[in-house]
Amino acid sequence: MIIILSLIIIVMVYILISFLIGIKQYKRKLKNNEYDLLEYLEKNKDTLSITIKEDGQDTLTFNQNVKFPLASTVKIIIAFNFVRLVTTCKLSLSEKVSLSYIDKFYVVNTDGGAHSEWKKSIDNSSEVSLLEVAKGMMQFSSNACTDYLMNRIGLDVINESLRDLQINTHDKITYLTPSVLMPGYLSDQKKIAASKIETMKSASYQSLSEELFKKTEQGECEDLKEKTSRMLNQKVQYLTTEKLPASTTKEYADLMFRLGKEILSDEEKKLFSEILIGENIKGNQDDYFWYKGGATPFVLTSSLYKENAEHSIVISLFMRDEKAEDSYWISNIFNNFIFSIATDIDFRNKVKSIFK
Repeated sequence: MIIILSLIIIVMVYILISFLIGIKQYKRKLKNNEYDLLEYLEKNKDTLSITIKEDGQDTLTFNQNVKFPLASTVKIIIAFNFVRLVTTCKLSLSEKVSLSYIDKFYVVNTDGGAHSEWKKSIDNSSEVSLLEVAKGMMQFSSNACTDYLMNRIGLDVINESLRDLQINTHDKITYLTPSVLMPGYLSDQKKIAASKIETMKSASYQSLSEELFKKTEQGECEDLKEKTSRMLNQKVQYLTTEKLPASTTKEYADLMFRLGKEILSDEEKKLFSEILIGENIKGNQDDYFWYKGGATPFVLTSSLYKENAEHSIVISLFMRDEKAEDSYWISNIFNNFIFSIATDIDFRNKVKSIFK
């Protein structure tokens, strides 16, 4: 009995020590900077893709044609379509929409607080303009705002625009919120839901996503919203990430360059800037500085366009963390890492030297 008790105590002490070591490592990694991330990426090259264009020329391409789930970076496409409809007078920036209607597409604890932060920025007004909804999509990354705008624009219009934008390998775009409702819709058991999601064909997944969006719009998914947190274990989250629309850094770098230099008019570029960045980057002296990133526990994605009178640069970086072991600290510095490449020539050259 004494031996068994001693073994139990030893095991408990080991677990406690391991836990404390884990906490210490967690806190240390949260202090990492862009150079730590660069070192990490150098050791994990097979997990990433990067494309850099300077003045229209590719100056760094690494795994540029490998497809990654886009997460919120896909919202660049939605923003483009929104701007185009506004400048062709098919949508009005001042049109008002009920906040309670947009809230239908929100599921608590599924967007890192993005929707709640956006609502604070508009003082939880009962009505909000389409311009503010678009800012909610891009500056706060609210999925509820995104799904609302996708519905207003039309999924067919959005997906047809991929061809017009010369984006040829991009997956079909569909609503975002249904992906977190789908596991609970498919089953009450996580393993069964995971199996169904894993084996579901893309067309079936997209069709079910549209069906769930309509049910959500009609207020028929409140029970599914309640089930969401219980259903979204790590396995299910990984599988839903893999079902997100995917593309390549080449396509997004080329897209951002063409938006800045060829596709958008001066009027459209001004509106695009207001929607994407607004006043978030103070003191910026560039003519245009556009950026959108996206993240799940398993992928981090980004695309940036920076232009002034002398120079333009585009950066797209996509990376995976399939075990979700490092994304917690990488996400804290990911945006700054991209900004450093864009603004610090020495740092950019260091990145190039590692990945060429």
